[in-house]
Amino acid sequence: MVNLSFDPDLFMISDTSKLERFQFHSKELDHYFSRQEGWKINNEFPSDPNLRKMLFTVYKRIKVARALTGDEKNQLLKRNEKIGTSVTLTVEGREQSYSVVGNANKTKTYFVQNQEVYQVDIPGYRDFLASIYELKRDQWRDRLIFNGNWRTIQKIEVVYPEKSDKNLLIRFEETFYEVNGLDQIDSSAVVAYLNQFEFLQANERISPGFSTAFDSLSQTSPEVIISIWDIKYKLPIEIRIFPQLSGQSIRLIMDQNNELMVFESKRILTYYKSRADFAF
Repeated sequence: MVNLSFDPDLFMISDTSKLERFQFHSKELDHYFSRQEGWKINNEFPSDPNLRKMLFTVYKRIKVARALTGDEKNQLLKRNEKIGTSVTLTVEGREQSYSVVGNANKTKTYFVQNQEVYQVDIPGYRDFLASIYELKRDQWRDRLIFNGNWRTIQKIEVVYPEKSDKNLLIRFEETFYEVNGLDQIDSSAVVAYLNQFEFLQANERISPGFSTAFDSLSQTSPEVIISIWDIKYKLPIEIRIFPQLSGQSIRLIMDQNNELMVFESKRILTYYKSRADFAF
């Protein structure tokens, strides 16, 4: 039996239901979320449930692979001082603190506690663990915008402010949908169009300051406005799509609460429909 100089389970939390709060701080980061506040980031924005699940999985399975010594240890301590992320966990009312830093080529992750440096990993998991500790506040935000389909959507309206002749209105009436201005419709095309809004997620939520060009663009008129009424939502969901900027592969979107987000340009094009697309 090998006697190790470290505890392999030093950072493991086998019962993650005891985790109450996470806080991350670095030269670029300063955010937290807690169970008591519904896991809202800085008690303001809902956090992404998939990212939270990933973080909980890290703590449930993380192992210390080895303790660093000598020059290797000293180099990591210096690297940690420059770019490490300070992490404070609250577990059953008790705080645990350490720093997380990766190596230069982003293949290994180290936890630094009390000037000791430990290489950590998850057996069988090859991704760069430190990356989740480097996420900025907006990257933690829940990207879900809308979750409905042709069975739940009651009405959808697509408005083109500069091209009103292309405006589209699809409304559920009695047994199926009607498309305003059409006597006969392609029902399969209607269903396919509505279903693409199921689990609709932005590529990323953003805040003012993300891009000066986007800040300016958000003060102009959108190219397309999509409004969706659904039985699961008290108020309609609105998606305002702004014109694509030259040289950009992402599009600026604003929702009904004036929250900003970005979408990959190719994804957004499938929402641009008019009555002619549903004619039978």
